[in-house]
Amino acid sequence: MSSKQNDQAEALRQAIEDVTEHQSEQQIEESKQTEKNNNETTEQTKMEVDILNLPPRNEVHKNNRKMRIKLRMPLLRFLFVLVLLLVIAGVIVWFI
Repeated sequence: MSSKQNDQAEALRQAIEDVTEHQSEQQIEESKQTEKNNNETTEQTKMEVDILNLPPRNEVHKNNRKMRIKLRMPLLRFLFVLVLLLVIAGVIVWFI
């Protein structure tokens, strides 16, 4: 019985090795192709960028400004008191 199990395990090991070898060969070929493509595109992009004719920084980053709300201490104190009064009013209404 053990020799039969060893044979099955050996067949499975061989099948897995075949699949991994085939995948590694494909990955090597794909990596070579992508490397060639990357080299070609980087050379093209290097030629396209003209450093002397770049736009000013404020024009590039103009749309990235976010609206910020500044909460100062008096406003925070007022909001806290308002919420506290609403909670107290809610408790009073709930128990009456």
